[in-house]
Parts: sequence; structure tokens; C-alpha cells
Amino acid sequence: MKKYIFLIFLVLVSYSCQENEKPRAGFGEVSITGVQLINGTPSIENENTWIHQFDNSLDLNFINEEGQSFQLTINPNDFSKPYTIELAFGNYTFSGEQFAGDISEYLPIKIEGSFNLSQEKQTINLPANTEYGLITISQSQTSQKPIFISDPSSIFFEKENVFYSYGKDGFKTSVEISIDAPSNKFKTITQFTRFQHLAKQIVKKDESATDNFELVDFIILKETILLDQDNKPLNLMPSIIDELDISMNESSGLAYIENRLFSINDEDNSAKIQEVDPLNGSLIREIVVENAINSDWEDLAQSDTHLFIGDFGNNRGTRKNLNILKISIQDLLSSSSVEAEKIEFSFADQFDFSGSVETNNFDCESFFFLDNQLHLFTKNWENNKTRHYLVQLDKPLQEILPIEEFDSKGLITGADISHDGKNIVLLGYENIGIASRSFIWLISEFSGNEFFSGTKRKTLLGSPSILSQTEGIIFRNHSEIFISGEKINFSGLEIPSKLSEINLAGLF
Repeated sequence: MKKYIFLIFLVLVSYSCQENEKPRAGFGEVSITGVQLINGTPSIENENTWIHQFDNSLDLNFINEEGQSFQLTINPNDFSKPYTIELAFGNYTFSGEQFAGDISEYLPIKIEGSFNLSQEKQTINLPANTEYGLITISQSQTSQKPIFISDPSSIFFEKENVFYSYGKDGFKTSVEISIDAPSNKFKTITQFTRFQHLAKQIVKKDESATDNFELVDFIILKETILLDQDNKPLNLMPSIIDELDISMNESSGLAYIENRLFSINDEDNSAKIQEVDPLNGSLIREIVVENAINSDWEDLAQSDTHLFIGDFGNNRGTRKNLNILKISIQDLLSSSSVEAEKIEFSFADQFDFSGSVETNNFDCESFFFLDNQLHLFTKNWENNKTRHYLVQLDKPLQEILPIEEFDSKGLITGADISHDGKNIVLLGYENIGIASRSFIWLISEFSGNEFFSGTKRKTLLGSPSILSQTEGIIFRNHSEIFISGEKINFSGLEIPSKLSEINLAGLF
């Protein structure tokens, strides 16, 4: 027995000597003690800290001035003990990289750096970069994993009571979120941004989110989605495509014809229609309306054969030359200049034309085409309501009376109806200064032309300080819509005009 104890003692002594022995002469021992994302600050772990997970294997390559290379493989998730490599004194560069597709369970990192080894012991904390961002979605209202609509083969992962996924910078996708009891599904358009953690917190109205993360090494952008009693979102942030070209700084209306996007500018701009690249908001071309002026163009509407321009902006309530321009779609798509027919109208219920700026209820910025008629919606500065009027296409001059009124609780600036004629969107913003928010009224299950008798839901979109002043809206398909905004000065900050998109599936 004593013999065995003596042997164990010799093994332990031998191991201890190896652990503590000095490197060879002219060599130093490099210890790798951690990974630090270089865009952030040192991690301070607490219950609200998101701890990144990396792939378990990272191959490091050390190259000296003679071009010789030396390899070391580490697990960047485990630094319970440092990883060591013995190298000759001198100058070294080091590198290592992990790879992934557009979507990843782990955060891919790239290691690059240099050091001078001139002592027996040297410690390195690896500086790491990444081209990926993070999205988390709370599990508090759902037990089903969200789905990437544009890439069903990609999946979300689970951790700490949230669904999560890392994504490559700039990768944009639609995500379908399923809510339990009562069951509902809705979609959100999401784009990954490097070194950004987009935390989507889904909670019932008047409840608090439980997944609150603190800033560590990723910038945290919180988006709280409130649900009503039917588990439909009360707010949903559009995805900003890009800033619009400077020539569309006052974009006030949109049309989408044969997969081509068109915009107009409002008051005192040229009588031109702009074709817009829907991918980046850039200007493709301009179409001149030869026989028209732009007194205050405010919206676009379309039938199968014609584009309509609403020249009925009336901020002061003093205009007596309200009109709608009618343009051949065939000419619009194929020519650089077009001519328009004109439909003139007046509000039969307006008797006072002496108003000053933004103090009347006869401004108008919204209309759409349905059943061979044009449906107009007023922008009521005084009472924040909207009235619905009809304009006939076969009368070049007409007086119109309202057929219904709705308390929109804000200023209506754009309107459209889905291709099947079943769903209406009214776009607007609150008129309360710096606290104003953009919104959409979603109207469905209506009867005939009595739109306001149907089901109405209001969805908040966010602040004009982010979206610009929302003015134009158009269906791209049965659920996806484009929104344009005009440049504004928001509390001293100039906000450029922007093009956004949102998916309304599950909201009506």
C-alpha cells in the first residue's frame, strides 16, 4: 500500500512541475483568457444580461514575422482554464473566424489582432468582431416558435424564456408570430443589424414585459407589441426600407401598378409623377403631366385603366378649385409625359371659405377607387374626425355631400383598399405636437359604401421622428403595404422623407 501511495505522490509532483515549469529559453507562454466583442464594453453578468453563445470550436492561427504559422483550437464558450501555446519571442499576428448562413443559432465571430512576445508569460483577451445581429421574441404569450416566412428552413431557437436567432447584417425577413388563447397570427418585417439586439416584447395591454435585457455589448432596441383582447397588435412598427430620393421630399401619395411604385409631391411642387425603386427609395424616372399644375396634390388612386391624382389639399379651407386628374395607365407606364382629364368638385356642405391655416374641417388628402367611384376622406384639423364623400367619374363638375363621418382621433393623410375590396386602410397621425404618433385605421366587414359601419381597429405605427410624416399608403398585395412620409422638422430635428413597409396579416 505504501508503494502505491509513493507512486501517486511522484505522479502529482511530476505533473505540478510540468504545470509550473518555465518555457524554453527564447520562448514565451501565451495564455488566451477570453473573448471580448470590440464594439461593446466588458460584460457584467446579471439576471438581465444576454450571454452570447458561440460555436464550440474556434481555430486560431498565429503568424510570426518569418511567415511561420502556429495553430491553437479553443472553445470560446469555456474559459474555466486558459488556453496556452508556447511561441518564440517576436512579433505575431493572430486570426480566427467562424462562419454561418443568414440565420444562426450561434454568434459567428472574427478574431484579428497582433502582439509582441518578449516575456515568459503573456495573457491575451481576444478582440472579436461580428457581422451579425440578434433578435429575441418573448415566449410569454405563445408556446409556438415564430416562423421565418421568407425562409421556412431557418428556425428560431429557445433560451431564457425567449425565442432567438442571430442573423447576418442587412438580412431582412418576414416573421410570423402565433399567439395562444385566443389564437391569432400576425407578421412583422424584421431586419438584422450587426451589433444590435432587437428585443420584441409581446405583452397583453396593461401588462409588463418580463424579458428586459440590459446593454452589454450589443445595442438594445426594444419593441413592445401590445395585444388587445383578441390578441391582435395594438401597435406594430413598420420596417423602414430607406430614405426617399431628395426629389420626393414631400411625398404625399403612392400607387402600385404592375409591380411598379409611383409617388407624387404635394403643394407648390412640379406637376410630375415619380417612379420609385421599391427596394431602396431611389428615383427611377419622372413623368410630366403636361396640361396640369400642382396646386396641392395629396394622394393617388387607381382603377384598372387609369391613375387618379387628388389635387384637393386645402390646409386653409379657402380653395374653390378642387379637382381630380385622370391619366391613362398605359400612357403612364410607357411615356415620359402624359395629359390628364379633369374632374372638378366642391364640398356642398362648406359655406365658410375664410379659414386660416389648419383651422378648418375641409382639408382633404386621401382617396381610393372602388366600384367605378372615387371615395374621398377629409382631414379635419378642428375636430380630428374624417368625412367620407363620393365622386362620380362621369361628371366633370359636381358638388358632393358627405355620406358618413368617423371620429378618427387624428388627421387622415392617406387611404387605400385591398385588391378584393374587403379591407380598407386609413393612414394618419395624431395632432399633438412632439408626442404625436402615426397610425392606421383598419376597416373590414362593412356594407356597401357605409365603410364606418364595419369593424374598425386602430394600430399605432410609431413616431414621425422615425418614420417621417406619414402621408402615402398603398397595398402591394393582399396584406403587405408601402408607406411614404414627407420630410419634416420634428422638434428642431430634420427628418428626411422615408419609404417603409408593413405586413397587416392577422390585424383586420
